[in-house]
Amino acid sequence: MTQHNPETEAVELMRDHENPHPMIGYLIGNRSLEITEVEIDKPATIERLEREYRASQFIRSWYMQPDLTPLDRSLAALYAPMHAVESVGNQFAKKIVTCFLETDVDTGLERFREISPNTTDEELALLINDEQFGYLHRSLNEHIEESQNDIEASVHESIKRIKRTDSYQFSSNTPRSLEKVLNKGMVISIDPANKDIIKEYGAVAGSGILPLTEYLKNERILGVSGFMGSKISLAVHDFMDHVWTFDMLQKTGLLEKFSGLFDSVGNPEMTDIFKREGEMVASIAFGVRYFQTMPSAFGPLVRSSRLEEMLDEYFVEGRLDAIHMDAYRTIKSLKKGSMEWQSLGFTFSNYITELDEQRRKFGTIKQRDNKTRKIIGELDPFDPDYLSFFIETHHQILSSKNKHRNDLFRFHILLEEYLSSYANGRIPVDQPLTLNLDELRAIDFKHTTLPHQRIQWKYRNYGFTATRDAII
Repeated sequence: MTQHNPETEAVELMRDHENPHPMIGYLIGNRSLEITEVEIDKPATIERLEREYRASQFIRSWYMQPDLTPLDRSLAALYAPMHAVESVGNQFAKKIVTCFLETDVDTGLERFREISPNTTDEELALLINDEQFGYLHRSLNEHIEESQNDIEASVHESIKRIKRTDSYQFSSNTPRSLEKVLNKGMVISIDPANKDIIKEYGAVAGSGILPLTEYLKNERILGVSGFMGSKISLAVHDFMDHVWTFDMLQKTGLLEKFSGLFDSVGNPEMTDIFKREGEMVASIAFGVRYFQTMPSAFGPLVRSSRLEEMLDEYFVEGRLDAIHMDAYRTIKSLKKGSMEWQSLGFTFSNYITELDEQRRKFGTIKQRDNKTRKIIGELDPFDPDYLSFFIETHHQILSSKNKHRNDLFRFHILLEEYLSSYANGRIPVDQPLTLNLDELRAIDFKHTTLPHQRIQWKYRNYGFTATRDAII
């Protein structure tokens, strides 16, 4: 379901293609089950989300002052009418966009002034004066009004796409079940149409510290399972956030433990781990990676303390069953302010934020009653079942016994070796790289050809492929 322009990354990573690989499974020949008509993804809701999305893009562009040269942008605080803001993250954008979309400018300004910053970028974004706020408020609303026809066309296309996505959710077809993906592995290749840029940046990277994958991470230079024009971020998302995480859930017994939850959304582990419903798993692992790029003072929309309070309330109300108690004990045992404590709140908030982008483009994850098989509504991330699953999955990803960081480190090194080998002329453009977890873990990485400083950089910046922003 975001980030990534970091803000939309999680969802863009959900499927960074116009032809929706692999989030949507409406491939030719797929069988799908008829879904009970439930008005969940209403056109008015999709239109609101589309307007908010376009507003966030407009506001980000305005804050970054794209017409300035890089030098002038850096010195904007000294010479320009206003400073430039490097990044407006997805969670912070949620706070300010509604202020600028407020019909009454004075009401919007009042709400804007009530927001407290947690990072330097947030502080800079809030430092605009009343006149600048009014100018941006007016410019944005004029832009939205002028874009209305385009917005309506986008909503129409989204509704059609959502219907196709819905038809696949409860399909019995199993093209990319966990078992099949683990057996076949994932194929990564070089997109011949964009091959030259790999060699160009290979020369820039040379034998330096910054990885070639860092230079290339925003370029569409890969084929991922046959889908060309993919970014490095998508390859990492598919392999680590989908394949690795589903495999970990199976080995730790969480898939079996929460089988009722997964059955209620169409069993992506048995059918297609990459479809829309697979993001209820992959977004957790993605958030863990993305958290590593956040400044230490970052304040998430939903803090871990609030999640703990919710489970306390559920416990008092008698809504926690045996299946929920491990998650309850986990969050009660976490040390306040620890890395896992901070990561949990951020990761959950990132998922909540990115859900709106998923709803806008691909629709909501529908949930059915496991007895009647009737659609009963949207999967609620605050429901005890999913919230408990989220907490336990997050805890297992960070557990030292599952070695998530180590396997991600292995994947980053192997992908760097692959692209560097092509850039240096050691392999042809049509030589693919087939990955599966067992083989990845069996590789002797002491035979790496990469500079040791570059390997250390990757180890210290293991979240670098989770964001479009440069990691320095």
